[in-house]
Amino acid sequence: MKFNLLLIVKSLLAACLCIHTFGCGSGAANGSTASSVELATVSGSDQFLLMSDAGADGGMLPVEYTCDGSGSSPALSWSQPPEGTKEFALMMTTLPGDGTTKWNWVVYGIPASVTGLSKNNTTVGITGTGSHGTSMIYDGPCSQGPGAKLYTFTIYALSASPALPSSADLVTGPILTSAISSVTLGSAALNLSYSRP
Repeated sequence: MKFNLLLIVKSLLAACLCIHTFGCGSGAANGSTASSVELATVSGSDQFLLMSDAGADGGMLPVEYTCDGSGSSPALSWSQPPEGTKEFALMMTTLPGDGTTKWNWVVYGIPASVTGLSKNNTTVGITGTGSHGTSMIYDGPCSQGPGAKLYTFTIYALSASPALPSSADLVTGPILTSAISSVTLGSAALNLSYSRP
């Protein structure tokens, strides 16, 4: 009796382990399919990505893209935007030590057919005004505080053109952020750090 009970318990444990780990028997194929679906979701066509030769996400921004170098704007490229994208907007923000957000680069009106910006871009999109003055340019990192700061490049896929002031010098980071909030289909970000020498 004890022997039979022990066999039953062992069989039940083995069955539970099999189902949990592999799906077992005819369910094994379903388990494999589920894994494939999860992988396909992660790497599928709906994954909006932003990349740059300036560095991989989480890396350090090279000095040439800062005020300690040439102050060039980096080349950026993006892929797999959401279906229905009509145009793009791009912003680069800084989160300095005081916790406020500063805008280094504000670009909007980027056509849906565009998949990237070249280094020192001045021809694609409309450049608005950043946080450090009235110049409508890329304003490379130039923080006065000590330590590394985080710089985030974000590309926004829009379902329609946002309602914005007619003059680009009036389009600031906060204004663009507010204007695109209701027409944003998705976004992709690239985070790079920089510490001044």
